[in-house]
Amino acid sequence: MKILDSDHCIAILRGQLSPQGHLLPAEELAITTISIGELTHGAYKSANPAKNLARLDVLLATLTPLPFDGQAAYRYGQLKAELERKGMRLDDLDLQIASIALQHGVPLVTHNQVHFRRVSNLLLEDWLT
Repeated sequence: MKILDSDHCIAILRGQLSPQGHLLPAEELAITTISIGELTHGAYKSANPAKNLARLDVLLATLTPLPFDGQAAYRYGQLKAELERKGMRLDDLDLQIASIALQHGVPLVTHNQVHFRRVSNLLLEDWLT
């Protein structure tokens, strides 16, 4: 399993990226419920919300949603305190996404490498480079 961050989902929706070639046979793609919220927000802000929400629904039907549950919330609190002690900050939504990926022990596929590298032991991939 691999978790797609919002930036990679947007690239797929725009036809700029295909997951084929980046996955092993039968490997599952997932998305966090945090990213679902970010993508939905973007669709509603767009010039054509109905069209973009319909396209988003098609993409989401192919992905496994992973929630920000109690275990991920616990890890989030731990990571936030750890980063604060080091004098590093990370946006709360990004930290929630990282917590979900860590909780499941799977890579996060994101182009936002600079921010997410702050999180120890987070597996990262970037299909947009």
